[in-house]
Amino acid sequence: MYTEYDNEDGETAWYFPSPARVRMAALISPTSADGDIRPYFSPAEIAAVRGTNAAGLHGLVPARCYYDEGIYRFEVEHILKKNWLAVGRWDWAEKPGDYFTLTMFGEPLVIVRDRQNQLHCLVNACRHRWARVVDEGSGNRPALVCPYHRWTYNLDGSLRAMTKENIPGVDKADCSLPSLRLEVWEGTIFINFDPGAEPLAPQLAGIDEIIGRFNVGAMRSAGRTTYDAAWNYKFSFETGYEAYHHAGVHFERIHGYAPPEVHEKIAFGKIWGVYGGRLPQHLDNLKNRFPVGVPPWMSEADANREGQFRSIFVAVYPGLITYISPHQISMITVEHMGVDRNRASTHISLAPWARERPEYAQKVQDLVQQMKDVQDEDTYACQVLQAGVRSSYNDRSLIHPRFEVMLPHYHQWLLDRYLNA
Repeated sequence: MYTEYDNEDGETAWYFPSPARVRMAALISPTSADGDIRPYFSPAEIAAVRGTNAAGLHGLVPARCYYDEGIYRFEVEHILKKNWLAVGRWDWAEKPGDYFTLTMFGEPLVIVRDRQNQLHCLVNACRHRWARVVDEGSGNRPALVCPYHRWTYNLDGSLRAMTKENIPGVDKADCSLPSLRLEVWEGTIFINFDPGAEPLAPQLAGIDEIIGRFNVGAMRSAGRTTYDAAWNYKFSFETGYEAYHHAGVHFERIHGYAPPEVHEKIAFGKIWGVYGGRLPQHLDNLKNRFPVGVPPWMSEADANREGQFRSIFVAVYPGLITYISPHQISMITVEHMGVDRNRASTHISLAPWARERPEYAQKVQDLVQQMKDVQDEDTYACQVLQAGVRSSYNDRSLIHPRFEVMLPHYHQWLLDRYLNA
């Protein structure tokens, strides 16, 4: 946090208040409508995020938003639980009875497909005496049976039977497993803790014209790496929302064919942003554009057109970042556990036509391995970010106006949620 002023020599200078003063300001923060303490932001911090300071440059939200427990609790209740969170892909629970479990903000959940082919997000705790109904993992079951007393639930969460005999005066219809909102968009499963949340699909309608021809919703999972993410979830999101770090942590692996300067903004929506990357001119050929062959839906003229986007990155706030090309979609999904402690999965799904071409079988395996190798480098990047973010000298940040052009939109959205949720 800083304030600009002109010093006695007429030069622009900055005043940085001490961390103690920042903490004191937090003590007098206003409360939200629900009575929670709302994070405090100084006028200078707000100006930095909005780019209305004298320099006209944007910054991130303050560093404390990445480690402060009180701010994180506010985020959970007023931002994360109020918005749509990606949890997996459609084929993780493809057939009736298929399921997978997750934990979000301490809530045990299970995603399951019922006999009518509908997906449900159910709270994974028995309505009898709270036992976990489904063990952690994935699989297929004809019904959900609590291991403690064998109360049995249908795949939609309704209670089918109490063991031995019913309890007098208790209506089984009142004993269904609680459920959360669930939507599937382009093959990705989203959940929402807010029963009154605006539907997701209409909010993302503007993305369809950008990626619709890729038929991302039909792409099937091809590989996944799951890991403990000992950093704030925003670091993972932001790392995927700019290509500037290709010149840093990915220099040897990615920079040669995807340097920051070939990436640019495509579009913004209220809760989303899209940017794309082209190939450098000397690498822009058919083989590099389409590593597993030209898609069957693409014309020869389109395939041979130079300067087209090789990659498209779609972000859905507050936490989903995806990397899309004609043959694949890669993304990170997060199980939120704490301010700097989460469980994350990076996974790749491939178009059916790409998987069915035997001549590219090895290339498909290489793509899966590359996804894991890139994530290893991103993991290191997030670790060093979390290691440095607590410094008392972190009074400001700077967003590169050319190479990190997407970040201001996200941070202004985030700031508005802090101020107005």
